[in-house]
Parts: sequence; C-alpha cells; structure tokens
Amino acid sequence: MDFGFWQLALLFLGAKIGGTIFGKLRQPSLIGELLAGTILGTILLDLGTSTMIQVVAQIGIVFLILYTMMSIDLSAIEQDIERLVLSQALTAVIIFALLTGIFSWLNRGTGEISFILVAGAAIFGSSTVITARVLLSLREIDSREGQAIIGLQIINTIIELLLIASVSNILKYQQFNYEPVLSLALMVIGTFAVMSRVGSRFINGLLNSVQVLKMDEVFLALTLLLAFTIGAVTEALQLTSYLGVMLVGVLISRTEQAKTISTKIRELGEGFFIPIFFGYLGLSVSILGVLADVSWLITLLVLLTIARFIAAFVPTLFTGYTAMESVKIASGMLPMSEYGLLMLSLGVTYGVLTQVDYSVFVVIFLIVNVLSPLIITLLFRGTPVSSHRGRRQHW
Repeated sequence: MDFGFWQLALLFLGAKIGGTIFGKLRQPSLIGELLAGTILGTILLDLGTSTMIQVVAQIGIVFLILYTMMSIDLSAIEQDIERLVLSQALTAVIIFALLTGIFSWLNRGTGEISFILVAGAAIFGSSTVITARVLLSLREIDSREGQAIIGLQIINTIIELLLIASVSNILKYQQFNYEPVLSLALMVIGTFAVMSRVGSRFINGLLNSVQVLKMDEVFLALTLLLAFTIGAVTEALQLTSYLGVMLVGVLISRTEQAKTISTKIRELGEGFFIPIFFGYLGLSVSILGVLADVSWLITLLVLLTIARFIAAFVPTLFTGYTAMESVKIASGMLPMSEYGLLMLSLGVTYGVLTQVDYSVFVVIFLIVNVLSPLIITLLFRGTPVSSHRGRRQHW
C-alpha cells in the first residue's frame, strides 16, 4: 500500500543533495534544500499533496523552533536587553509602516491588513547563522558592531517567533480589531509568566529524575512529548501551538540537561526533519509564475531590501553608534530568517497570499541570502576596523 513513502524519500534525497552542494559552496544549506524542493515540485506536480510529506514537515517546524530557542543565551545580553528589545520593537514598527506605504503605492494588497501582516512578519526576521558565519570568517564577531549584531539578532529571533505566532493566530480566528489583539498579547504574557514558574519546576524535576535513573536516551522523546503537549494546550487557548513549543524550548534551555538535549534535537532535526520542511516549502514555488511577473519580483526585491535596511539602520543610529557603524550593523541584519518562510507558507494556507506572491517572496529570500554575505564582507572590509573590538557595548 502506498502511503507516500517514496515521495518522502525522494524529497529527502533531493533536499540533502541540494543542502550538501550549497554547504560546499559556503552557502546556507537551506537554500539548496529550498531549490531542490522547487525543482522536484516543478517536475512532479503532485509531490506537494503528499500527506506523509506534510506531516513530516510539520514535525520539522517543531525541531527548528526547539533547537532555536535552546540555542539562545539571554545571559550574554541581559545587561542590554531592555534597549535591544526597544530597538527591535522599533524596527518592527518601521517595517510595518513602510510596507503599508509600499503596498499602497504599488496598489498591491491595498486595504488588506492581513497581506501587510503576513509580509511584515515574513521579512522582519534576520538570519543569525548567515551573519555569524560571515563575521567569523572576517574575524569581526568580537568587534563593537559584531557584538551589536549578535545581540540584536537574539532578540530579533524571539520577537519574530512571537510575531509569526500572533499573526497566524489572527489569521486563523479572523480577529483584526485592536481589542482581540490586545487580549491576545495579554494571554501570551500571562501564559508565559504562569508556565515559566510552574513549568520550570516541573520540567527540572522531570529531567533530573530521568538523569538519576540513567535514562539519558529518553530525553529526546520526553522533550518532544512536552513540546506537542504544551503546543496543544496553547492552541486550545487560541494562542497557536508554536508558542507552546517556544515555551518548552525556553524552559529546557535553563536545565542542566539542555546541552545534551539540544545536541540530540540538532542531530535528528538537521539530519532528517528540517531538510524535509525546507524542501516542502520549495514544492509550492511556481517558477512559471515568477517568470511571468519578473517586474514585480525586481520591484519588490529592491523596495523590501531598502525597507529592511532602513528599519535596522534608524534604531541603531539613535542608540549610540556612528553612521558608518550603523550601516555595518544594518548590513549584518539583511540576511532573511528561515522563519519568514514559515510565515509565507501560513499566508498561503489562510488564503492571504496567492501562489505567485508566495513564489516571488521565496525567490527574494533566496536572492537576498545569497547576496547578503557579499554585502557584509564589502562593508566590513572596506571600512576601518572598530577600535572597540572585544569590549561589550553598553547601550
């Protein structure tokens, strides 16, 4: 009986080949995984309808969120966390304001707040992996600008996930006025506050018990059970399951077993589930649709890149950095986060984005993430090295 296993195996093979090739080219493997899915989806049109692939891709999202949240070290930036949060909140406001103007001017998505919400949440995020890799190769990771970029991207990731969870919640329940949005924000804060206290003690006790019994191999299964369970609880509270998975990742990151669990999550996630997720996102890209609307692609690429640069540059300029330092920091925030792709796929699911719009946004993601390392390298190598290397920035 055919349950879609061969489709899953084919997509997995293509994603791994694509990811490996791009990894050897010193590019993010997810770009190769996306392109592999796009190629396979163009050749085999029914590949994206495989229930097996859809289920595995959803599990891939859980692995991606868990690994991300467990990799974030808030202690490293706690000294500057208020200003970092304020800066990224201002960045979000600027992005949404600019998008409103851009789409009104282009007469695309005009009057549809859902379109702007999806686009804003999709392009807000910045890829820490890409920027960190470039800064390490340039030996700029410990510079004044490098440390600022890493701190901003840590907060950026958290706010991005909250944005995606909030926007998907709004789309799902069709709540577009301010009162439901405010209620949602209060529910999120309340859920995190209660679960952080109660959940932290519970998870610590649970993991410690497993460790005492010398059953370390159970850690991964227990983590997934907690993630799926808390995700179901937050979804029942109309907060979407992503918030629950985030919460579990944060709570486990504070435990003594965090490093062991994070390693297991990364190995299994990057080894199988996460490549399937990015390959699946590529299946929905319509190459013919993009080619039929190249002018829209070029226009949107230029305008969104400028908007993201301005949104990163302005808050940085007003927090004690020179204009040149702010330009370098803004360039470090240009690479687009993989979570933006998740938001785009949700936009298609809820009927906010057309297949062509989705395809255009994904192609923009690919172009920006291929060119960003070159831009960062040019700006950092073409300007004097910061004299504040190795010293923490006090905002």
